Amino acid sequence: MVAVSAVLAGTLVTGPSAADAAPMWPVPAPYPSTSDPEETLADIPVGSEYVALGDSYSAGYGLSDPTRLPTSACGQSGQDYPHRIAARFGLALTDVTCGGATSKDVTSGFQFKGVPPQIRSLSDRTRLVTLTIGGNDADLFGTAASCLALSAKGPVFSGRDAPSCRSTLVSDGVDQLGAKIASRVALGIADTLAQVKAAAPNAVIVFLGYPAIFPDADHTPKGGCFRSALDLGTLTGSFPSNSYPFTNTDVRYLHGVQQDLDDVSKAAARAAGVRFVDVFSSTQAHSACATGKPYVSGVSLDGTGDLRRIDLEPGALHPNTRGVAYLTKRVAAATRDLAG
Repeated sequence: MVAVSAVLAGTLVTGPSAADAAPMWPVPAPYPSTSDPEETLADIPVGSEYVALGDSYSAGYGLSDPTRLPTSACGQSGQDYPHRIAARFGLALTDVTCGGATSKDVTSGFQFKGVPPQIRSLSDRTRLVTLTIGGNDADLFGTAASCLALSAKGPVFSGRDAPSCRSTLVSDGVDQLGAKIASRVALGIADTLAQVKAAAPNAVIVFLGYPAIFPDADHTPKGGCFRSALDLGTLTGSFPSNSYPFTNTDVRYLHGVQQDLDDVSKAAARAAGVRFVDVFSSTQAHSACATGKPYVSGVSLDGTGDLRRIDLEPGALHPNTRGVAYLTKRVAAATRDLAG
């Protein structure tokens, strides 16, 4: 049985280096400004303090231009949506996003040695805060990494010949992931939003959801989404790129898990009085299953020809450049609505 040694949540295989809190710096403007009225950050003056919090979906994990902040192990990219927002609107950015971050890492945990909780970057001077969080609390990405399958009907690579991940995670009608999301994950998100509001009392806060990784039934092809991650070239250590090796059962199941996470995130934001940007429902046609204009990258593997080692390439099932551009547009529009 092939073991997949990968942490999809954005933690790199390189070891962390000690680092202080990420500095705040005025970002240069490599991106052209736009006249699109959706992308106007009203009432937030140029030079205002903007702090970006969250996990790999905010950090631009897998994209080029690594910042190596707040530590190289975070996988943060200068192409992430916080950098694009800051550059476009002339804001002074402190980007402490980090692949693998959980709610605890935002509020109280030391995710890597020398890197303090992300919330310590906030103050009463902060005028804009963005964050994505909850996916790692739910272990959504780690679960997806363990669900890679040999065919549309299974079995999955790991799991003792289990036909699907769902078969191991749902027992007697009880969904382990769903139960975790409804309880511990929901509480973690709620606590994070409350602490962010308290730490940045003068800020516009935008809580961004996750784009669709697994599509709904209306956007799933008749024959399913399955694209194999293995082929004859694998015997020489060459793997297909942009594959989608999930069983039809797990596409439906993991879509439901994403829906659960989106629902509790939306409810937590409503209770906290924070703007939630729901990009899950609006990206169903652009999931990693899609072969035309996806916003999320498919799975690309790396490893040895004897299959003794298989790793996920950085950026698998994370927003690609097209997806980051979309997230940037939605965040900018949400900020305009709140600040205007």
